[in-house]
Amino acid sequence: MRNRSEKLLVEYAKEAIEDSGYEEMTLSSLSTSDFRPLVELCDDLEEFCAQRHVNLSLPSLRADNFSMALMERLQKGRKTGLTFAPEAGTQRLRDAINKNLTEEDLLASCRRAFAGGYSAVKLYFMLGLPTETDEDVLGIAEVASHVMHAWRESASNKNRGVRITVSTSWFVPKAHTAFQWEPQIPKEEYERRVKLLRENMLTKSVTYNWHDSDTSYMEAVISRGDRRLCRVIETAWRKGEHLSAWEEYFSLDRWLEAFEECGLDPHFYANRKREKDELMPWAMISSGVTEQYLWREHERCYQSVTTPDCRTHCNGCGANLLLGRPCDG
Repeated sequence: MRNRSEKLLVEYAKEAIEDSGYEEMTLSSLSTSDFRPLVELCDDLEEFCAQRHVNLSLPSLRADNFSMALMERLQKGRKTGLTFAPEAGTQRLRDAINKNLTEEDLLASCRRAFAGGYSAVKLYFMLGLPTETDEDVLGIAEVASHVMHAWRESASNKNRGVRITVSTSWFVPKAHTAFQWEPQIPKEEYERRVKLLRENMLTKSVTYNWHDSDTSYMEAVISRGDRRLCRVIETAWRKGEHLSAWEEYFSLDRWLEAFEECGLDPHFYANRKREKDELMPWAMISSGVTEQYLWREHERCYQSVTTPDCRTHCNGCGANLLLGRPCDG
């Protein structure tokens, strides 16, 4: 894990606000609450933000290390909602994806938040994860129900009511990860699981949002594509496709026309399970993590066996070798 220094982050944050004029600052990363001097960083930015009437907020937090000290820093600004990312609805599936999070961790953090005056919580999940079953999908609704119960138990002010938002996205396998061999589930199956969850999300005060499937499908195609997609991307652009990350500009039809003109099948990239010995298009790029380690993690997924945090124990992924340090693998 790479961490920038606290001092450097303060400098970047101040420059960004002064140059942009925004009224909200979000400390965003893949796992913000894993940044050890996070409380100190919030302290350093507090006065600067207060003077400029800028709200300091955090994105999705790890529920297992959410602290009251961090909450108190956030409460000095507006009490915006808190966001947690359990990712999966059952412990089995969370273990399979190595989330290293229990439902009790999540509920304990929600109780602390509700007791501290928060009345809005967002929960992020993914649909279509490897080994996911309908039981895992329905588990998402159960988690939302348990969070609602935690509010009833712990809220310091029940007069304000509660807003619980559940959001799901379509799982996209990525290169250089343990799931680079996995297919994305077909669109029809993703939409069936969305429907199943929507019909069973019966808890009052819970809102369910789901991500647009077309953009996630094309993301799965491109994220594990090869050099032949260069022609597809250029063809789509010549047809008028641009700013595709914005739904108002994205057109799946244009992309599919581009694939057809180039003689390529997008399902070959998105929905095909890769074999262990298949030569990946990105194999010439070294991320520091070995293919053998990724495959080992891939196999552990199917056994629902977790891997400990590498900051306390080297798991032998190979990255230490880049720094000239010993690697237990």
